[in-house]
Amino acid sequence: MDRPSQTVVVTPSLGFRRAQFGLAGVVVALAVLLAIRGYAPSRARPTDYQPAAVTHQVDLNRADRSELMRVPGIGPGLADAILTHRQSRGRFEQVEDLQAVHGIGDKTLEKVRPWLTVSTSSSEPFEVERLERKPARTVPSSPVKAGKIQPGEPLIDVNRASLAELQRLPGIGPALAGKMIEARERDPFRAIEDLRRVKGIGVKTLEAIKPFVVIQPAI
Repeated sequence: MDRPSQTVVVTPSLGFRRAQFGLAGVVVALAVLLAIRGYAPSRARPTDYQPAAVTHQVDLNRADRSELMRVPGIGPGLADAILTHRQSRGRFEQVEDLQAVHGIGDKTLEKVRPWLTVSTSSSEPFEVERLERKPARTVPSSPVKAGKIQPGEPLIDVNRASLAELQRLPGIGPALAGKMIEARERDPFRAIEDLRRVKGIGVKTLEAIKPFVVIQPAI
């Protein structure tokens, strides 16, 4: 007759139980650390750009690069793009004009809008200066006396004579008379020989007019 089988129950030792409890504690501690790390605010990388705190709205038409970079959402690249746009196309009329700047879309605009403003007037106008040619200076003419000067008539002061009076000199027409006036305005004649400074008055012309001219310092 066979004997009935007996179930052997192994009772864990006290040391084994302590090991189990220790392992469970380690697992719980790791889970808690991972949970805390997951909810903790992420730290910025050392290379990430961190803008300084903004204390007032930044004027798009007057801000420099450093001021623009204080606005959350605007880094060095966008700041340069805004300045380039402002210099090439003129002042911003409203904050929404930033959409024309390369790199700024709807999301970026909504992010930076609360920190920006646009001045209603600019101290430095962006109008292009017009270059206007000054009208040529004309010398008022006086009535021309009949004919050329004759011996015995009063001498002509080349530092004060009018355009018409200078034309009474031998060999002097309207063109040379005008050049004489221009030359004396730059530097008054101090001697008759100074008339050679006038382009067109050569030795023969100078000899012809010498008897009829006088040199007096200009007033």
